[in-house]
Amino acid sequence: MLNSIWMKRRSVILTWLFSYVAILLLPILIGVFVYRESNAALEDEIHRANDALLKQVREIMDNEFESVLRLNTEITWNTKIQDLMYTNKLKRDDYQYSLYQVAMDFKLYKTFYPQITDFYVYYSMGDTGLMPGLVRSGKDVYEQVHNSPNFSYQDWLSMLTSRKEPSFVPMVYRSLSGSMHQSIAHISYFASNTDTKPEGAVVILVDESKLLTALQNVQLFNGGEVLVLNKENQILLSSLETNQQPVLTNQFASDEQGFFHETYNGQDSVFYYISSKKTNLKFVTIMPSALVWQKANNVRWITYISIVLSILGGSLLTFFFLKKNYNPIRQLILTFKGESNEQLNDGSNEFQFIQHMISNTVNEKEQANIRLKQQNHLLRSNFMNRLLKGRVDNQIPIEDALPAFEMHFDSDEFAVLLFYVEANELFFSSISGKNDHEKAKLLQFIVSNVVEDIMNTKHIAYMTEIDDMLACMINFRDSGQAGRLAELRQMTEEAQQFLKMKFQIELTVSISNIHPSIVDLSIAYKESVDAMEYKLIMGRKEIISFHEIQNEALNEIPQGYYYPLQVEQQLINFLKIGEYDRAKETLDTIVDRNLKINQISLPLARCLMFDLVSTMVKALHEIGDTQEESSGGSLKEIEKLTACETMQDMHEQLTEMLKEVCSNNLAKRKSTLIQIRHHDLETLAQNIVSFIQENYHDADMNISLIGLRFDMKSTYLSKLFREQTGEGLLDYINKVRIVKAKELIENQNITLNEIASLVGFSDVNALIRIFKKYEGVTPGKYKEMYLK
Repeated sequence: MLNSIWMKRRSVILTWLFSYVAILLLPILIGVFVYRESNAALEDEIHRANDALLKQVREIMDNEFESVLRLNTEITWNTKIQDLMYTNKLKRDDYQYSLYQVAMDFKLYKTFYPQITDFYVYYSMGDTGLMPGLVRSGKDVYEQVHNSPNFSYQDWLSMLTSRKEPSFVPMVYRSLSGSMHQSIAHISYFASNTDTKPEGAVVILVDESKLLTALQNVQLFNGGEVLVLNKENQILLSSLETNQQPVLTNQFASDEQGFFHETYNGQDSVFYYISSKKTNLKFVTIMPSALVWQKANNVRWITYISIVLSILGGSLLTFFFLKKNYNPIRQLILTFKGESNEQLNDGSNEFQFIQHMISNTVNEKEQANIRLKQQNHLLRSNFMNRLLKGRVDNQIPIEDALPAFEMHFDSDEFAVLLFYVEANELFFSSISGKNDHEKAKLLQFIVSNVVEDIMNTKHIAYMTEIDDMLACMINFRDSGQAGRLAELRQMTEEAQQFLKMKFQIELTVSISNIHPSIVDLSIAYKESVDAMEYKLIMGRKEIISFHEIQNEALNEIPQGYYYPLQVEQQLINFLKIGEYDRAKETLDTIVDRNLKINQISLPLARCLMFDLVSTMVKALHEIGDTQEESSGGSLKEIEKLTACETMQDMHEQLTEMLKEVCSNNLAKRKSTLIQIRHHDLETLAQNIVSFIQENYHDADMNISLIGLRFDMKSTYLSKLFREQTGEGLLDYINKVRIVKAKELIENQNITLNEIASLVGFSDVNALIRIFKKYEGVTPGKYKEMYLK
């Protein structure tokens, strides 16, 4: 059995196998993830330990080399050395004495820096070496300090006379006992400019053995090798025996610190390096990879062993559960094959075959139900239309037809509601991805469901589409109760408000009377249609009850058509003069008298609509062509009026037209009044100026006198004068008097007292004070300036 299943590529057993393998892989992947995370954590800890080691090495070495740099600075900036190097002392008499003084200074430096093995200064111009307490020739210095077959005199001399930057280099050193030692030498140069050879060099030697002693503990910590490299990656110091050739010069990056892998002394090693903070040296530790990754290898082997054990155990469990779980599936397939002619093909597995068989059964049942519901919906809609219009088939009793259409009634009392959709633009714009026909169907579906849900809370309701409207048949559950029409109206208002708020669907609804038999549904439908006709008078979006209309028709209310000629002329006159409030009051009176008080019939309501349109045409014509644009385009407005379907719409449209026309006419009248007032103010200002020019010499003339002259309050007159001329009335009087005073000063040889009297000042002091205020000088000073 299993062999035949394995031959099928899409068998469910393969799916299960993959599922079990996926479940098996989960702990394996978790183990790999744990291994990777632990391995990364170990690597991080190892790198941190070696970084700490390197920083310790750097701290030790920087402390050792700091004394070298400090001694080099003191020697370089020694005034005697500066004088020797940069002046031609070789030809001076005190040359030898200067050398002796420098040697004595060096002897003191030797005392201050006991950690320095040796140091000297080479003076190239005199081929002289200056040592602590000694002055020797360059050859003697070489033989005493460096004489070695591997480091010739010429090599030494070339190193000291070549132009280079200060640096640390490896150098052979001969002790006092004559034995040769390796040392680290720091060489710096004296140079007056960059184009010539240096005048000399400072050489400071540090024995490697002193530095290795400081590094001994560091070496024991990691079991590796510690190197000190210079800028050219030459080995200056090594904790183990090593050659003097540059090591991995192309591997060290320019970063301050880092690490890389490389084969060293025949084994894979990890190189950690860090730069000095005080010099251009690099400190390197070399560790065998086996030592570094010893703990990581242990974790790796544990992970490998756990993965192998998981695979072996999971394989055995997978085979056992596959065989056990497949038997029920096999029995189901055999059962379905016995009930159907379909066979399990190679393109599907067992579950897909079972699902396919179940889906076929369910689909067949659903399709049958859908076809039944569609046919039943169409048949019920047709049955309800015939029932509402009184075209019931007499061959089949209504009581027998209702169960076939899944309809039932609890009582013998019925009513009909009609719903007319007034505005659907907002609803249509909120729906995307559908055409207008689909949107209309959706709108009908929403209205039908909302109305049925609300009505069915207390009664039985069925909705259907009829003559561009939606009709709702209401069957009252409790017959004979009072106030059912009021309750029906309240529920209708609830449905109307809900549809408007939630879906922007606005409806006009009409309600019939309550009838005691299902046969009378056609009468109830006709009553709802008649009530809907009253939308012309009552307006859109209203709930119109046939019962209320019928009662109003039976009452003895005086009937009459109210729109006399004098009222029409009053409305036109109010429009001409821009009296919007009175024009609106007149229009409201006409509408209220005809629709609320007299309650005219539908034909007379249509006549009133035409009369009001005619009145607006007359008014716009009498206003004239100049008002054509200000009234918003009379032809378009008249077209809007004639397109109104209800008196409410026309009333609103007429009110807007009245407001716009009156506003424009009123604005024109105000503009004319402003122009007239401006002209009057100009005339008044000119008269005041003339009066002042004629009476400025009168000492009693002031603002109060002018106010009496023009029969106005002085403060108000002064305000008007300032608004018109931009100048205060008192200032203008004083300026006129000062101008006249200046003319008298310039043309006549009279005293200031006489001038003050002639121009209207009560005394000469007032003249002097006012004159200085406006002219900046006194009258006497002004006369002197004029005579000059």
